[in-house]
Amino acid sequence: MNAGNLFRDSKLILLARFLFFSIVCVVLINMIGFQNVGLVRGAIGTRRDLVCCNQISYYRASTNRSRSAQVDWLIAELNIEDEINYVKLDVGQDEHRDPTKNAHPFFKVPCMKLDDTNETVIFESANILGYLAKRFDGLDLSEEQRREMESWIIWLNASFGPAVVNEKTRERGYESLDIIENVLKTRDFMCTFNKFSAADVAVTYLLSTLGKLLPGFPNFEESHPALAAYLAKNQARGPYQKTLVAQA
Repeated sequence: MNAGNLFRDSKLILLARFLFFSIVCVVLINMIGFQNVGLVRGAIGTRRDLVCCNQISYYRASTNRSRSAQVDWLIAELNIEDEINYVKLDVGQDEHRDPTKNAHPFFKVPCMKLDDTNETVIFESANILGYLAKRFDGLDLSEEQRREMESWIIWLNASFGPAVVNEKTRERGYESLDIIENVLKTRDFMCTFNKFSAADVAVTYLLSTLGKLLPGFPNFEESHPALAAYLAKNQARGPYQKTLVAQA
């Protein structure tokens, strides 16, 4: 073998070694870099999202006797508990009114401080449900379908939330049950895409809660059988049992 061939072979060997070590370095860098990044699978759907190493801070009441409970349920449905930093505030002791403890601009619960660089704060349970669903639920929905889902969430919270303390609102809410009953006669879930979603979390939570709190609230089994079956089905889900029954 002449000197020219030896020189050529040496260059090929060096190039091969360089490529090998470059690949090893890239793999190691990625492994180290992703130690602080969580791969989250939304339990409702199938999409996998990369989530920033920072956690979302979730400010909620220390008991389930608040609208924080429906957010807890959705978090469990999405299987993202490990991505959440829970900040439980004792409302009875007015901890939610302490600006050093609560990020809510109006000192209410729930709210969330997001894991973005600005530490954006979002509030109102309906808004939080919509945000978590869009980011984590893994449902392959169009923008129009998302708006439909959010419409149900907002309407339920606006219509039935005040019914606990406002009799006129309560009466209008009773009338709205007929609309929900008719919807559930034609499909299994609230939205036209007919999959379990954050809208079903809102509907089930609010109507179940009102049924426990309000005297004279309709007996769904007799007056609205489709709604009764729907509520029973959703209440049997594991995340509901975990967050709203076991922790009651």
